[in-house]
Amino acid sequence: MADVEVQKAPIANHAVTSRDDLIARLDELLEQYLHTLDAYQKAQQQLAKQLSSGYMSLAQANFTNTTRLRYGQDYYDARMRATRKVVITEENDNLTFGIEALASEEPKHNAEEPSPSGDEPSEAQTHPQPKKEPASTNASNEKTESSESEKKAPVKDPITWFGVLVPPALRSAQTAFVSAVEGPVGTLSKLSKELKRQEIEIGRVRKQIKKL
Repeated sequence: MADVEVQKAPIANHAVTSRDDLIARLDELLEQYLHTLDAYQKAQQQLAKQLSSGYMSLAQANFTNTTRLRYGQDYYDARMRATRKVVITEENDNLTFGIEALASEEPKHNAEEPSPSGDEPSEAQTHPQPKKEPASTNASNEKTESSESEKKAPVKDPITWFGVLVPPALRSAQTAFVSAVEGPVGTLSKLSKELKRQEIEIGRVRKQIKKL
């Protein structure tokens, strides 16, 4: 699991009374805001660079392809599933974005569980009226079990949709896109929220200065 964590710029909660203290506090907040904005712009540049590299490699793979098959969304498998998921944790107002790779192989015992349940309802159907409430719970349980079985289903590498021997340029494109998801995407999400939080704090201090 690749964690993307950006340290939060501390904002003091001490009480300020004089105008000079408020102005000093505003300068401190503006300095923190500029540092956060600089980190945000650098993350944007990194994301643009990785996406550009991915699309260039994808175009090269299509250009050198000798078959009629094109590497693109027109030939995506309709059953495709995400190979990464975002894990967000929050502790003391600090958000941590993590990108976790889904397991490629999972046990299929969940898919075999419905078979015994399909044999037992014959006894439950002999008393349909007293078991109306459990029926609703069973329906919800079946939905949760089906969703869990989908989550635990094996996840295949999407690059195998185009065969086993794929061009190196296609693998380079996949690597670039995965790096973009695991790197700057999480950082940008964190910094975007941090910028909004600092903007609110700066606005509060400015209002306090105007009241003096």
